Amino acid sequence: MQIEKQNDLGVKLKFEQLQRNFDLAKNSLSEFAQVAIGSNELRDWAVGEITRYAMSIRASKIDKDELNNFFTYPYCILAGRHEGEAYLAIPKFIDAHFGWLHKVTPSYNIFLVNRYVDWLGELPQQLKNELKFADPLDVHLEGDYLIGPDVKKVKEKFGAFIKSTDKQGRLLIDKARYFEMLAALIKDGILPFSPQAVDQEDLVQGRKCDFELRDYQVEAWKEFLKYSNIGAFFPPSTGKTFLGLWAMTHIKGPHLVVVPTRLLIEQWKERIELYTDLRPDEYDVMTYYAGIKTGKDYKLKIIDEVHHLPSNEFSKLAAIKAKYSIGLSATPQREDEREEFIFALTGKPVGLAWETFKHLGIIQSPPLHVWIVKTDAERIKQVEQLLNSEQKTIIFSDSIALGKEIAKKFSLPHIHGSSKERLSTIKDVPCSIVSRVGDEGISLPDIQRVIEVSWLHGSRRQELQRFTRLLHGRGKQGEAHIIMTGQEYETDHKRLFSIMDKGFKIVLHRQGMEDKTIASIAHSLERKDRQPRQKRSKPSESQKPKTAKITESQEEYPLMKFAGIRKIIESAPTKTQKSILLFLISPQNQNQGFTQEMLALSLGYSNARSLSANGDLAKLKEKGYIKSVGGKISQNFSSMV
Repeated sequence: MQIEKQNDLGVKLKFEQLQRNFDLAKNSLSEFAQVAIGSNELRDWAVGEITRYAMSIRASKIDKDELNNFFTYPYCILAGRHEGEAYLAIPKFIDAHFGWLHKVTPSYNIFLVNRYVDWLGELPQQLKNELKFADPLDVHLEGDYLIGPDVKKVKEKFGAFIKSTDKQGRLLIDKARYFEMLAALIKDGILPFSPQAVDQEDLVQGRKCDFELRDYQVEAWKEFLKYSNIGAFFPPSTGKTFLGLWAMTHIKGPHLVVVPTRLLIEQWKERIELYTDLRPDEYDVMTYYAGIKTGKDYKLKIIDEVHHLPSNEFSKLAAIKAKYSIGLSATPQREDEREEFIFALTGKPVGLAWETFKHLGIIQSPPLHVWIVKTDAERIKQVEQLLNSEQKTIIFSDSIALGKEIAKKFSLPHIHGSSKERLSTIKDVPCSIVSRVGDEGISLPDIQRVIEVSWLHGSRRQELQRFTRLLHGRGKQGEAHIIMTGQEYETDHKRLFSIMDKGFKIVLHRQGMEDKTIASIAHSLERKDRQPRQKRSKPSESQKPKTAKITESQEEYPLMKFAGIRKIIESAPTKTQKSILLFLISPQNQNQGFTQEMLALSLGYSNARSLSANGDLAKLKEKGYIKSVGGKISQNFSSMV
């Protein structure tokens, strides 16, 4: 709505007052009617504007009755692709955000909402009533058995996971498919977790714990005491780590904390030493890979950034023997649609809507500035302009070569996989270049600015993780920046939708580029159904994909000096094929084979099956660029050079 075009100051003031009331509408869709109707003056103005628009496109007339229906019911609910989900279309002038942003049009935000969103406290009661999700089957877990009034229906629907039925009618789950069974139930809308209270003899009192829990953390702790296994899914900077520390000081050891990066090992150990009196022999903090190999038994296990757990490799962490467990994540979403495994592998989900924390003033609402530039040279120039102001800054760069270039130009430390003392370095300097190792979990209270210069394509989770480093900051509100070329904006802009999901503001800056805005890009973000790929007709010359331009340096990929290798990679028709080939020729992979599973995980896929499904791996094998030997993949350099 462009109210600014109206000369009636009274209407403008009423509209501004109405805008302030939008926050109230977020809590209940039933209040949308009041927001939409507003005042008679505003309504008359809106009717006039819509009528003039109708005349401009030569519409025959405006049905005022139907228009009144819009003011009363200004949103639309459409059936989703699967049972238990729906699409919610809300006009963009209503500042409300539910679930995951699926698609944007110039006038509407379209959200995908499902039971997971409801479990995390994001759906108002009015919307839940209108979605009319079918009541889930009434069953719950009792050890390895499923019991409840609907066990017969469960057996009919999920019989492949059931090993046997005992005399009491209980269903014994096949141990080999235990977590698959849980995931299937959860995807069907069933939370099968039954209360299993923490043993009183395992509780301890009097240990040092130099902080107090907030109200929502207390509620999460109560859920843990009730269920023994929970997943805590709160936004960054809301104290998930401190919930874990509280559990470690109130439950007998030994304890295990597993994290995805060594940087987070440093942070956990630092906080354990600072806030507790736990002795080193009472706990272990290790990476996922080390955790998989541990043979020890623990009383309590904490899995940080638990959204990684559904991958085939990391799901083995669920098998670590521990009486109690807590999973922590601010982003329980996955690009491969396997969210149900996050819940299945952790326990009873506990969460609250991000808007709740904004309202309480616990997290900030920084804007994300998107800078559209023409070249990489302009990208670095924009970094220089942003660095003119003295603010505590992290510059994220997935590309090691680009990170080195910026670090050298501005005399900044570069933190990457082989760096030592990562956390202390980032803390001690005003600005640092950080690779993907800093994407998740690090908490820097004095952080004021985040700048992204290189990233993992359209990964929504990575964007949200990096952006939300600012939510840890104290004092003055921070700012986030991502510097993209026009081509990157076209291909990777969907990563920005994760920021819009949570109601944060996007500010677009164009520098000599054509006039495009976030709102005008109506690309669908529909997740691909897991169906066999259909054969496509042979594309015409104009339809054939353009080859990927190579920007990788010989310093990062020494084998690029061979003209044959460079030519093959330049001709890769898809980003996945290019990524596979670059992975093959990277120094750490030379002269050694590696499994297809390792390749898939390194490229961001959840498992080898997902990588194989897109057909790129098979095409590269057909061309002879890679070969399989004894279950492992290796380079075929003779073919490439």
